[in-house]
Amino acid sequence: MSKIDKLTPEQEALMPSYVDKWIKIGTDTVQTAEDTAKEIVKDFRELIKMDSNVPTIFAENPIEAWVLCCLHEQNVALDKLQETMRSVFAGNREYNIPKASLPFNDISLCSTFSFYDYMINVVGVKLEEELQKKYEIWERTSKVWGIYPLETLTVVCKKPLEVHLNENRVLHRDGGPALVFGGEGDFRIFALNGVSVPEYLAVTPGHELDLDLYNQEQNADVKAEFLRKAGIERFLQMGKKLDSFENYDQEENPWWWKSEYELWDMQSLFPSLKSAPFLRMANQTTGIWHLEGVPPECQTLPDAIKSRFGGRDMKIVNVA
Repeated sequence: MSKIDKLTPEQEALMPSYVDKWIKIGTDTVQTAEDTAKEIVKDFRELIKMDSNVPTIFAENPIEAWVLCCLHEQNVALDKLQETMRSVFAGNREYNIPKASLPFNDISLCSTFSFYDYMINVVGVKLEEELQKKYEIWERTSKVWGIYPLETLTVVCKKPLEVHLNENRVLHRDGGPALVFGGEGDFRIFALNGVSVPEYLAVTPGHELDLDLYNQEQNADVKAEFLRKAGIERFLQMGKKLDSFENYDQEENPWWWKSEYELWDMQSLFPSLKSAPFLRMANQTTGIWHLEGVPPECQTLPDAIKSRFGGRDMKIVNVA
């Protein structure tokens, strides 16, 4: 076919429906029948040029799958794998279980399938017959969560029991786990707005969060979600404003005004310190408010911003 220079308006309008289609597939919690899954695995192993006449064993979650793989590689008999796997979760230290790796093929590929599905069925890209067959085999693997193809065994991870997304279609659940699998190990992932967070942050109501815990978090994204959930006003009620963007010329410092930079002393959260200045600003990309600590000697906004940029005098006029 001839080269495609641009999509038609009608083709562009169909993009969201394909994204929705594959998000729905990727978050579907209806389990695929084991016989169907075994057929998918057989075709997939042939596709990647591995022996397709090997047993298939099922795991309830990705960690179970990983333990089963490790036990198989340590020559645990097939009929003892499930029992031994459960003993590992119960505390058996006889076997070496290293840090888990991602499966060879997992459901995160749905974003890729969305692209190919759209290009084939909307744009009209034609694949050679043999390539089309290979793609269809690959696409069918979306009916299970993950596939671990070992030399003499395939371990298949079943779909999760619960998947919760927010309006931006990322993992999110305020009040409980966003992703839940069955089986051993209590496999739950807590997430707020696509950020993996500690359980307490996901399940505790915002007004009940202990603000002292904010300072114990090291990850900037987790701290941003803490601030978003607890509410920046709760923090600022405990502080004292030292300086504000409003004290500086707007034409000379337009970005200070756009981000509404302020310097607050949050010493009440740090009883052992004489001063604990924090920069408050709005992230212009995400709209999330941030509080970032700066050295105690920073008592004015220019000093705090200079410190934030490693001691260099910088004037922000725009962001990419």
